[in-house]
Amino acid sequence: MNTDNLNIIFENYISHFERINEPNGANESFKWFAVHDFQEAFDIDAPDFASMLKKACKATKNMIDNYMQPFGGLVVMAERDGEAETVREMFRRLYADDGGDLVVRQRKITAFLASCDELLAKHYPTSHLYKNDQRSAMAYLWFHDPDNNYMCKTTEAQYLADAAEFYDDWGTYADFRLDVYYRFCDALVDEIRKCPALLEIHQSRFEGHETEMHPDAQLHILTFDIIYCAETYGLYTGVKTKKISSEDRRLYQQRRVKAIELAGRLAAAEEKMSLLQEGIAEAGAMLRDGASIKHKSFGIGALENFDGYCLVIRFPKFDALKKFELPFALGNGFLTLDTPDFPAFIEKYGEVLKHAARIPQQLKAAEAALEPYAAFLD
Repeated sequence: MNTDNLNIIFENYISHFERINEPNGANESFKWFAVHDFQEAFDIDAPDFASMLKKACKATKNMIDNYMQPFGGLVVMAERDGEAETVREMFRRLYADDGGDLVVRQRKITAFLASCDELLAKHYPTSHLYKNDQRSAMAYLWFHDPDNNYMCKTTEAQYLADAAEFYDDWGTYADFRLDVYYRFCDALVDEIRKCPALLEIHQSRFEGHETEMHPDAQLHILTFDIIYCAETYGLYTGVKTKKISSEDRRLYQQRRVKAIELAGRLAAAEEKMSLLQEGIAEAGAMLRDGASIKHKSFGIGALENFDGYCLVIRFPKFDALKKFELPFALGNGFLTLDTPDFPAFIEKYGEVLKHAARIPQQLKAAEAALEPYAAFLD
């Protein structure tokens, strides 16, 4: 992410805040009122579902319905005989808990849109109105639970993605990647949280109102507001925007795939290192508890010293003390500890102990390999 460009946009948002939110002017703070009013109105178990849905639709003002009237169309169809329960069930499935799994959420959206298309084909087969798409379905989720969902306006979002140099592509409404768009918005939230002046002026919008606003604890409404206002109110002044080409995106995707692969290798190396350190510590605990030591050729020995890694052992057959690296000696079977837990210990740690000398080198190499690609994991 190009944080320099984002910070310029944030500064412009702050400097234009009063104009953007002037009560008798644009008053973009209406978004926080609208979300609150929708949540007050919407009741999935309302006895008169169609009337309730009409109130909820009205609460969203102009944020979902454009000339296509997707939300208004659902209201119209819910008002038809027998269809209120159909539409209720569509929303019930859309709003069902998915545990934060965006793959499941994408499927819910797809199923919701398919049901919308079935209703449209049934009641208005020749109409050019009432068509729902990915954007409207995302909006229903956002109004219902903005702390865990994001609103999307394609053009405005793409402008900001280009300014932030977010190279990943969330596609089109015909083939939309919810996980990519949410990752973009999550990154914006992270940057917003790093700007105290922006957070401070944002909090000022909640002061002095008689009617309630959604508290926006996770800043998802603010994130959408910045996406929308940046283009609508000319907040790109001073921003050097690079138009991201298809070749830029292709190269980015290649590097991101490589970064994910290398991150996986690093995670595996870190896991081995952690297991190795755990095994050494557990072996040390066995020794401190008095486990006797046996060498496969020298027999039983007496521990003279253990520094946490190397053992110094006295064997009756030899005058000189013998020194062993604990991981290598245990892992390769030269030494065993006379304790009932030792077979299970070797089963769990034997492989990493055997290759103990390599594991730190593998970890260092994995870290070095990922370093030039780490930025593509953001």
